[in-house]
Amino acid sequence: MQPEFWHERWRTGQIGFHQSAADRNLARHWAGLELAAGSRVFVPLCGKSLDMLWLRDQGHAVVGVELSAVALEAFCLENGVPARRRARGGFEVYEAVNLELLCGDFFALAPAALGDVAAVYDRAALISWPRNCEPRMLSTWPLS
Repeated sequence: MQPEFWHERWRTGQIGFHQSAADRNLARHWAGLELAAGSRVFVPLCGKSLDMLWLRDQGHAVVGVELSAVALEAFCLENGVPARRRARGGFEVYEAVNLELLCGDFFALAPAALGDVAAVYDRAALISWPRNCEPRMLSTWPLS
């Protein structure tokens, strides 16, 4: 997929993949991971997913990456998240308590930019990639 495809989807509100509540399967199965409080959770292609708030409410530090600034700005506005914005490593970063949202190209994200990640949560990001796209970078990320 070309980045412009996703930018257009967010600009025109064609986001049928967005859910209006945290995913029920997340709540049902998350405890089985037995992550320590404060563990860092990575959410790739996060959009404006309410799952990030749910994860934060469980005591985790959440880091998401999203191509669309429209999505991240909507997330902050719609959920009353007072995020501070700054540039870092080629990304625009939205920072709030236990929440860090990186706006930019997922494929340009270096593992060091994420810090120590204990878990990766993906509800539907990977299925949005073309079949010939291999997420090689993911297999090299050390998870603590």
